[in-house]
Amino acid sequence: MTQNGKNQILDQLSITYNRTNLLKIISEEQGNLIDAKKFEIRKKRLKTEIDELIQNLLQEWIGDAKQLKIKIINSNSEISKSIKDIQSKIKLAENIVKALGFIDDAIQLAANLFP
Repeated sequence: MTQNGKNQILDQLSITYNRTNLLKIISEEQGNLIDAKKFEIRKKRLKTEIDELIQNLLQEWIGDAKQLKIKIINSNSEISKSIKDIQSKIKLAENIVKALGFIDDAIQLAANLFP
């Protein structure tokens, strides 16, 4: 994988991290402290994965970077949709669960990059 490909994956994971942080803030603003805590836990876990990827940036990456990038981009797209729904309080609990699932997907993808 090229250096550019690695950087693009890290960029997409950074977007996931930033959106997770936004979801945490929205939950706090809405007084939903239980879900805010769930987002905080995933934010910390995602940061751990991102930090490890950065440390291993010079090593050989496993798998197809293009496919991984597409999965993370799709996950970020779904997180964005959940953010909009949560902000408008449409199906709040359902969308929080969905957003948590998409964040978990991104964490799992990042975690599986290295054996």
